[in-house]
Amino acid sequence: MAQREWPRTLFVSLAILTSCTGQAQWVFEGDTSATWQQAIHRYAFLDSIHGGAKLTTIGHDDDGHPIHLFILSDGSGFTPDSIRAAGKNILWVTNGIHPGEPDGIDASLMLAQALLESDQLMGLLVNTAVCIVPVYNVSGSLNRGSFSRANQNGPREYGFRGNAKYLDLNRDFMKMDSENAHTLVAALTAWDPDIYFETHVSDGADHQYIMALMATQKDKLAKPLGDFMTGTLIPGQYEWMQRKNLLMCPYFETTGAVPEDGLQGFNDSPRYSTGHAALFNRIGIVSESHVLKPFADRVNATFQLLMGTLAVMDQQPEELRAARAAAQQATATAAEFGLNWRLDTMAVESLPWKGYAALTERSRVTGLPRIRYDRGKPTETTVPWRNSYVPSLKVAKPKAYIVPGQWREVIQRLRLNGVHMEAMAHDTVLTVEQDSMGAFATVPMAYEGHYLHRNIHVVRKRIRSTVHAGDVRIPMGRPTDRYVVEALESRSDDGFFAWNFFDAVLQQKEWFDSYVFEDQAARLLADNPVLDAEFRRKQVFDPSFAKDEEAQLLWIYRHSPWMEPGYRKYPVQREVE
Repeated sequence: MAQREWPRTLFVSLAILTSCTGQAQWVFEGDTSATWQQAIHRYAFLDSIHGGAKLTTIGHDDDGHPIHLFILSDGSGFTPDSIRAAGKNILWVTNGIHPGEPDGIDASLMLAQALLESDQLMGLLVNTAVCIVPVYNVSGSLNRGSFSRANQNGPREYGFRGNAKYLDLNRDFMKMDSENAHTLVAALTAWDPDIYFETHVSDGADHQYIMALMATQKDKLAKPLGDFMTGTLIPGQYEWMQRKNLLMCPYFETTGAVPEDGLQGFNDSPRYSTGHAALFNRIGIVSESHVLKPFADRVNATFQLLMGTLAVMDQQPEELRAARAAAQQATATAAEFGLNWRLDTMAVESLPWKGYAALTERSRVTGLPRIRYDRGKPTETTVPWRNSYVPSLKVAKPKAYIVPGQWREVIQRLRLNGVHMEAMAHDTVLTVEQDSMGAFATVPMAYEGHYLHRNIHVVRKRIRSTVHAGDVRIPMGRPTDRYVVEALESRSDDGFFAWNFFDAVLQQKEWFDSYVFEDQAARLLADNPVLDAEFRRKQVFDPSFAKDEEAQLLWIYRHSPWMEPGYRKYPVQREVE
């Protein structure tokens, strides 16, 4: 191993140990995490002394600070094209999306140095290039303190979860409110990594495991890629961690008060990184080191999971490449996609579990029963495990989607995600499906700056519609189809309608004065017996309607020629012929 002497101005908190076999053992020590400035300085130093590494800037945080990318490519250049031309796959690592969970920041610094300075480990770069975002949420990282993570066991100082706009960036992959998301999504589109790896720290129940592994929900991946993930990658990661004597379990949510009551897998909708990755046939991996374990132990476990992921990629490069290619083809040729996934509560497995005895005692604070985990009483059992999801909605792909040109914020996000689109050169009449928005629910409190719509119902009609010059046509039959369907379908849980991008069409713009419209309504009913009969039926079967003059006139107005045609009409149309 060629060891380098680090400048004294650079903070170093890792130890390089040598075993009796002469092999280097990379170990993090201490309880201090690198600041953003220290991390960037250390990557810049590695760039300056190693020809196989490069530190670049890919964009900016909402506060204007640069977001960096550190590339390790072992002589194959520093662009996606040159790396792919060299026959390599790409591992992408994003750190500090939640800067209060900084384990990956320090683990990735250790990873970069180990890969560059260990002759033995450098071989892991033969088949794989590694792209590291040192700190994604830069503004959150600079908002440094010691108290925002009440349950966390170190480090001494860390950043804050929200960025400069108080956004949680791991809820921003679909709506893309932040400049950070614009930067990262554009970079992911350009690099198209095979595996996206994001580093976190997990809250929740106490147990013996140092690491929880969250992967893209298996049921949402195209089968070839899902099979590689569940049959090759994840078993390889577990095997690696087991060899390192590091306990790892699946990332979970508890269904009761304690893990023994049952666990379930996480529903990673596309607002999250791993759910977003699935839409592009990328495997998403999130490391969730356990919040109560010492900081140094968590960093070392994160480092080892990164190493284990690289080892599998090194051993199975062709299998991964083939699985992705097959998944891309399956997406482009699929006739329909599932949306709005829900847990299959009937699919139950048994999961081996290493926990601690959970004792119930009286709280000294509230006087009520509370749970305390007794680390002096480790337990080993099996627990119910539910980790199968099924779509609650299936949507047939149209021939194309039509997005009117004025919805520029939507079009911009589609472009950043690499969606192929064509601007209409002139007005054209097309056969399309048009959705009218029916009933839906809206969350009562703002969530990440939005009032999300959910449980969305629509009435869909086939019509002849004039598509105008400058409108955007998005033809189907490409690997981005799943993302397009997820983003543009009106009933999608994480689509642009749910995230309020089209809320303007929900407001009626013109109204009427009752004393004027009363006579017009009478003439309209007299001239239209079918409408009159429908109106009278509603009077009979809806007593509250029959007693409400304004509601009755409004009903007639909304069935009259005076009613604005765009009211509650979803602007995105589905071309079907």
